[in-house]
Amino acid sequence: MTRADICGADDDDGIDRLKTALRDCGLLGNSDYHDSPLGVGLMTYRRGEAVLTVFIDAWCVDIAGPDELVREVLEALSSG
Repeated sequence: MTRADICGADDDDGIDRLKTALRDCGLLGNSDYHDSPLGVGLMTYRRGEAVLTVFIDAWCVDIAGPDELVREVLEALSSG
């Protein structure tokens, strides 16, 4: 399991980039995540059996999941 800090909770551009990276990596969350902002709390995104968690609080946004999946999302963020 790997964890990575993504951006500050008030970084709207960073959150938008994360949402795009999640979509580009084929990760599916709840059905309305494309149309609503990430909220405070813990969300899960799945691709097959792999599960990635996204946690956002008053300070930061971070992700955690299988090493390979976290690396893939980080690569999508850096190339996007």
